[in-house]
Amino acid sequence: MLYPQGIKCAVCGRDIFGDNIYGICSGCSFKANIRFCPKCGRAIGATSKYCDQCTTTERAFSEARAPFIFEGNAKLLVHRLKYGGAKYVAKIIAQYLADEYYKLRWEIDYITFVPMHPLKLKERGYNQACLIASALSEIVNVPLIDALERTKFSKNFARLGRKERMEEAKDSFKAKEKLKKKRILLVDDVFTTGATSNACALALGGGSANEVYVLTFCTAQCKTELY
Repeated sequence: MLYPQGIKCAVCGRDIFGDNIYGICSGCSFKANIRFCPKCGRAIGATSKYCDQCTTTERAFSEARAPFIFEGNAKLLVHRLKYGGAKYVAKIIAQYLADEYYKLRWEIDYITFVPMHPLKLKERGYNQACLIASALSEIVNVPLIDALERTKFSKNFARLGRKERMEEAKDSFKAKEKLKKKRILLVDDVFTTGATSNACALALGGGSANEVYVLTFCTAQCKTELY
């Protein structure tokens, strides 16, 4: 009542006039992920067909997509949610993910999220991926399940390279229950190399047991161009 949402831009803080379901003013924008790898959804150059990893690495998930590139205002918004305690940002991100979800026309049975280790969850106080997934579940009317647990305390992935991320994510997740022949949507804030998403998909039985799709707010820009 005292601090209603949607009256000030979540990026710049300017007043918002008129109906706005996103909470972002017309002067602020995110860089759209227009040209992307058809498998993992990472942003790629105009001359590439697939990203460098998807040509050499088998993915456990069926497809991954993200509407925006992890830079500028999109990066700022993620950091506010993740490190600034701005939990209200999760609903804003979820609205953009809902738009992408409807556009993709994926048929999904359940929505789940990338879990945090109990120690990190205690330190931060909340799991930003869970908040986004919960808000998305309400918008698209698909059941939310807490399907995964993190079994290994990992280093800060933001400071790790590709190989280090893959090694750190390996065997870091465990499914809480067995799901068979289900179509699962895995939600997170950012898709960087796909190490975390792939490890989660493996734990969920991606492949023959289940179809796992990944939806994130942002994705990384590929640094290696293939011709």
